[in-house]
Amino acid sequence: MLAKTSQARLKNEAGFSLVELLIAMTVTVIVMGAGVTLLSQGLGMRTRENKRSDALADAQRSLNLMTREIANSGFGLTDNGIVAGASDSNAASIRFRTNIINTNSTTTDADEDVTYVYQGSPNFAIVRYDQYPSPNGTTTDVATRIDLMQLTYYDSNGNVLNVAGTPSLVASAVRIGIAVSVTVPGMGAQPSSQVQLTSDVMLRNAQAILDKY
Repeated sequence: MLAKTSQARLKNEAGFSLVELLIAMTVTVIVMGAGVTLLSQGLGMRTRENKRSDALADAQRSLNLMTREIANSGFGLTDNGIVAGASDSNAASIRFRTNIINTNSTTTDADEDVTYVYQGSPNFAIVRYDQYPSPNGTTTDVATRIDLMQLTYYDSNGNVLNVAGTPSLVASAVRIGIAVSVTVPGMGAQPSSQVQLTSDVMLRNAQAILDKY
């Protein structure tokens, strides 16, 4: 009787069978695989959103800086301060002068002769170049990961000035339109998307604006 009881106890205490172990391992692998896939997708989405946020922050920062400085163009001068020239002020570049130091009649101090230019591949950056202090000036990357910067020049009647064909027309500009585009790469089933930020800058020191006030 004792022998039978011991055999029954051993039978009840026996471990999982091979088939049960295989089923358990298969289920575990499936659950872990699903968890890893969800985690990977979540991390990928977070990375994409971080890149999007960083790119938009760069673009917005560059717009704010350009708007503030370009609006002050011509301060202390007798014109709007925009420098005419095919390589100075065009659709992808703008050079302007101000006499913000105002202790002399020249614009040869730091921050008084500035150029903003868009550099495409491989940099994809908006660069600020200050002509002074001499001899080399100062170059600063204002924003990176920028796909396009478009500058449009308007006269007092709202007409677009063809500064590419006639660079001297920048002297008639009273407003500058700035458009900055950022492309966010797609991920999985989500397609890539392009976001455009814009700013209209009034040249408050342009003669046409001063005449109104």
